[in-house]
Amino acid sequence: MPTVAATHFVLDLPTLFAVTVFLSVTGGMLLLFAWMQNRSTPALAFWGIGYLIGACAAALLASPGALPNAWSVGVANALACTAYGMMWGGARSFEGRRVSMPLLGAGAAIWLVAFQFEAFAQSLQARVALVSAIMAGYALLSVSELWHARDRELISRWPTLALVFMHAAFLLARIPFAQTLAIAAATGQQHGVIVPVIAFQMLFTTFCLPFLRVAMSKERAELEQRKAALTDSLTGVANRRAFFDHGGRLLDWAIADRRSAALLLFDLDRFKEVNDTAGHQAGDRVLQAFCNLVGTALRPGDLFGRLGGEEFACLVADAAMSEALRLAERLRHEFAAMRLPGLDVTATVSVGVAMAGEAGRNLQSLLATADRALYRAKADGRNRVAAAPLVLVDRNAGETRRAMAAAPAAG
Repeated sequence: MPTVAATHFVLDLPTLFAVTVFLSVTGGMLLLFAWMQNRSTPALAFWGIGYLIGACAAALLASPGALPNAWSVGVANALACTAYGMMWGGARSFEGRRVSMPLLGAGAAIWLVAFQFEAFAQSLQARVALVSAIMAGYALLSVSELWHARDRELISRWPTLALVFMHAAFLLARIPFAQTLAIAAATGQQHGVIVPVIAFQMLFTTFCLPFLRVAMSKERAELEQRKAALTDSLTGVANRRAFFDHGGRLLDWAIADRRSAALLLFDLDRFKEVNDTAGHQAGDRVLQAFCNLVGTALRPGDLFGRLGGEEFACLVADAAMSEALRLAERLRHEFAAMRLPGLDVTATVSVGVAMAGEAGRNLQSLLATADRALYRAKADGRNRVAAAPLVLVDRNAGETRRAMAAAPAAG
């Protein structure tokens, strides 16, 4: 976020404002250039415009003798508050949330109202305290947006959050030191280390944040591309590639930890007839309805994906055969009971269930075992559940044998 001196403020380092303006303009142009390359991220435009507004504020604050106080103090600090509001708006937009324009401009409005009072306008200490509080408030709102993120796996999010939080802390620290800052502004002399430390922190933040925000945007774009490459566009579940990539690792972990794992292989019955009689749009709704049904029944660690066409697979860890059969039967029954608009025929599904173990130590062999069970379910009349005739997990052997004995009844 653009960091500018908050009041009519002159340090004994004459280049401070020039450096602030230069860094703010450079950061703003960098962010706007990144936005032009990725128009799907309006947060970059918020941040870029905010930096340029901050640069204007710094330029006005650096011209106390050349401009009336109404501009070099009043308008300059209103622009600084607006710049921080834009930074918060960008953080909120980046998380896909609606930006409240009244709240975005509230800080500048509060400053302008206060500046109309003569006593406040003449008190440099009061001006420092108020504008610091406003900017710190926006910075803390940005921290909240970063913390309640939708893509917490973005690595650059965490140094960004830490830097913005540290910046907010320094802005708040200016309030108890407002008198010291006011004396430094009036005399042009530093008193202790507080003034140069605050100035250095502001310049450091102004320099680093644009790069971190561009990195966040780039990471988000790459993450969305990876998700799109691993997601079935129609149903939103994992596609075949994602299922095999993640499912292979999940199965390896389960076997290495001597935990059970069950594979449920689904195939929608007579799906071609649905497409031929009701149309492909109705067929798409059937596929989406089935995926929604399965999604509500699975645990967070379970893996569900579309292997192709009307065939789906679900890998469930820490489940005995009896539990896998109950899940499969529940899904089969609930799907058959669904009534979809525009579909006269009843949509049903057949399920083959296999357990990982001696004959299923990799995903390909487990799928082949489940496919044989699915073929039997289809041959027995469809709309049923069939279990692979194997006992594969020793620690659940007794329960699994009982489940296998009851498997024909499940169909």
